[in-house]
Amino acid sequence: MSRILLTALVAVSLTSPTLAQTADQPPDPGFTLEVRGGPTDIPPEQFRRDVLAALPADLLDPARNFTGADGYQRDGRYRMVLLFHRGAEEAATGNLCTAAQAQTLPAPPADLKNLRSTTHLVAAFCENDKARAIARDQTVGETGPQQASFRFLVADVAKQLFPSGFNVLPGVGAAAPVVAP
Repeated sequence: MSRILLTALVAVSLTSPTLAQTADQPPDPGFTLEVRGGPTDIPPEQFRRDVLAALPADLLDPARNFTGADGYQRDGRYRMVLLFHRGAEEAATGNLCTAAQAQTLPAPPADLKNLRSTTHLVAAFCENDKARAIARDQTVGETGPQQASFRFLVADVAKQLFPSGFNVLPGVGAAAPVVAP
């Protein structure tokens, strides 16, 4: 009896680290996140993680997001591109989905700690190099990844990108743009 118990204990101890590792990894949401124009005092990968944490949970959950919706192609290259910037000028949204745009910023990067600064956020939900949806918003004054104003800014732009809900692919069905006759 003790031999069976010992065998079971060894088997559980050998498999539990593997189970723990897979449980810690979030499921693939069906798109990649590209964050541009982050503040210079936060490392880019940390700022990307902060932005990812501010996105609504329903958008990141493949059981509840657009990956099961009509029009979704498993082999498609879906990306959410978010460009943070400051300044009075609006960044052009037409080129957010092109790969060449990733290396250049049309406006100065965000300065989140400046009380007198306006932080703009321009976003696109892309399929390959084509924008399926574009959104923009802004916040005034000091903000940062740990503040509610930052989280609201990111979440509000995400909601604009998915006007029919996160379970509908932008540009399909009710989310399709209306064409004038």
